[in-house]
Amino acid sequence: MSVDVSASDRLAEPRPCGRCSNTALLRLAEFCPDCIAQIGTNPDRTEYDAWRAENHRRVVEGEA
Repeated sequence: MSVDVSASDRLAEPRPCGRCSNTALLRLAEFCPDCIAQIGTNPDRTEYDAWRAENHRRVVEGEA
């Protein structure tokens, strides 16, 4: 089976992370996996809790 991914395929386009601005193909709620790992393993949970609350709000309001 072959998959044709054209240059205009917006799903496969690298996008900037909302936290570090590095480009990534995979972003979860605007953050790249590296940033999610950093905030998730930080002993100070303030940023992680705020990120989770924003994700919850997006889902509840239908933005996600």
